Amino acid sequence: MKLPHHATVTAFEQPTLWNWLVVFVCGFLTICIISPVVCFCLWLLGKGAIAIKAPIPPALLEVQLPFAIRVILIVAAIFGALLATLLLVEVLRRKRYELRIPGHHPVIGDFEYSPHFKTWHAHPVLPFGSAVKLNGHGSSPSEAQAALWQQFVARYDALSAAMTAALLTPPHPLQEASAVTLTPNGINLTRDGRLHVGFDFTTAQEAFWNSEVEEPIPVAVFSPTLELEKTEWITPQG
Repeated sequence: MKLPHHATVTAFEQPTLWNWLVVFVCGFLTICIISPVVCFCLWLLGKGAIAIKAPIPPALLEVQLPFAIRVILIVAAIFGALLATLLLVEVLRRKRYELRIPGHHPVIGDFEYSPHFKTWHAHPVLPFGSAVKLNGHGSSPSEAQAALWQQFVARYDALSAAMTAALLTPPHPLQEASAVTLTPNGINLTRDGRLHVGFDFTTAQEAFWNSEVEEPIPVAVFSPTLELEKTEWITPQG
């Protein structure tokens, strides 16, 4: 039985006892509708087997109607209860997965905490005026994370030049382009105190990257003291 659209939406958005009952009734009625059809098909199968004198368990033809109805109701109730419970458990899991708790830090600014991943996410603005997605572990930015971010912002021009020079030193995937512009799009503050920067890139020629392989992702890794440890072009695995 198909759930009504409104009931389906409500059941997935509001995991309440009422919605559990709605899903239970839908599952219950589904079995109640399907079971008589299945029983009728089995009855026809039994009659056909008798007509051609094929072996068939006698108990199949001796099932009484009250017993069959009782079995159907029990199965329908179990199915409805399992369906409703599983759906609401999935709703609660999804809600926790999607839950974001807003917060504010004097250095980082506004951020959101994800209890499911135990990470926080912010969108601070870099010195060149563009926002970047900043991620870190914990329920909120720690003093060490905030200090590292402050140092990164204060030294951004020099650090940016170092990253760009290292990433665009041949050989690299875009060395045939006449000009490449790298723009940070995501920064991760790792558990070990390092800072990982991921970039978007644009080239002077439009649609320069026309390979069947996905576009490479340029990344840079800094030590806890903001020494550039490595840069690389990561090729996404298909």
